[in-house]
This record gives sequence, structure tokens and C-alpha cells, in this order.
Amino acid sequence: MPTNPIVIDDEPAFEWDEAPPLSPALFEFRPPGVPDSARAIHDETTDAIIGYQAGFGGIFRNYDLTGQLQSIEELPLEAPLIDPLDAVLLVGTAWKVGSRLVRGAVLARAGVTVSQSTLIGLRTRFFALSKKQLRFTAKALLHMGEAGRFVPVHILRLAILYGKRAPDPRNAVGYFMYTITVTVRGKPYLLEVLVHERNYTIAHFLYK
Repeated sequence: MPTNPIVIDDEPAFEWDEAPPLSPALFEFRPPGVPDSARAIHDETTDAIIGYQAGFGGIFRNYDLTGQLQSIEELPLEAPLIDPLDAVLLVGTAWKVGSRLVRGAVLARAGVTVSQSTLIGLRTRFFALSKKQLRFTAKALLHMGEAGRFVPVHILRLAILYGKRAPDPRNAVGYFMYTITVTVRGKPYLLEVLVHERNYTIAHFLYK
């Protein structure tokens, strides 16, 4: 159920805290600063893309969803036959590390390797991005529960951070439209997000 409603311009606004009707991992926005050749890092725990990895000559650079460099590592391309001292996650596989079974996300683009410290760092930054306050009008909140309209909160936040900003097409005071290109199920779409900037309340969002 919607929680913590506030009133903006005589219209209540709500936080969204429901289970997503569609996997967040199906949505992707590649921020500025991330090389085109970088591969997405999908995390099974969050069921989302939480970063990107670019590798050359055995050196791997890991970026968070805002395009900031998280770490630089030299990691094996395949899981070693013996447990390493520093636990390594191989996305798409499962293998033993220090008497524990570490399971990565099952993803077609398997083969990305990150250390546990990098994985924790990427998760922390992902949660920080996802938890930043956003509210929704009643109509927008309904769309968050529809598989055909749902957009993950972190993608909406990225649209506000990196999207092209323009006044509301209907000239509503305090509202601005942000647009970015996102991929959904591997296909590009234009995502538009209409937000009241004073209270970060989303009144409309749609990818087309």
C-alpha cells in the first residue's frame, strides 16, 4: 500500500515500496564516462545491473551506475582451481571461495569477474541511488505496479541526474521533463520523466 503521503499543489504524493512487477535487470542506462566496450555487471541479490566493467590486458576497471570509477583490479578470466585469498565472484557461475559457495547472477553476458570488495562497493552505491527520495502522484504510482509501464526507481533517478531537462510541456509550475535513452530487454527506448523538482514527485513517466 502507498505510504507516507504528502500534498503537493492539492494532490497527494506517495512513496513506492512494492515488489517490482518486472525484473529491474531488464532496464539499463549507460552513464557518461563508461566506455562503450564495458560489460554490464548484473547482481543476483538486487536483480539489477549495478555497474560496468571494462577490461584490457588483464586489467579491469569497474564503474558504478553514475559512471564513477569504483575500482581497478587484476583478476583471472576464469575461476581458479583452488580458493584464492581474495574472494572473486564470477558472474554467471557458482564456485567455492573460502569454504562458501558464491553464486553469481545467471546472465547471458556471463564472464564478468569482480572481487567481493568491489561487489559490496557497487551494491552500496546502487542502494544509495535507489533509496534517494522519490514520490509519485496517485496515477504515476499505479503505473509502477504495471509490467508494461514499470521503471525501476534507480533508472528514474538516473534520468533526473543525466536526462535532458526541459519545462513541462503543459507548463505546470515547478515541473520539468527529463529524457534519456534507456534499453529495455536489450532494445533502445526514449524514457521521459516528469518531476516536480521542489519535492521530487514524479507525475508521469513513459518509455517509448
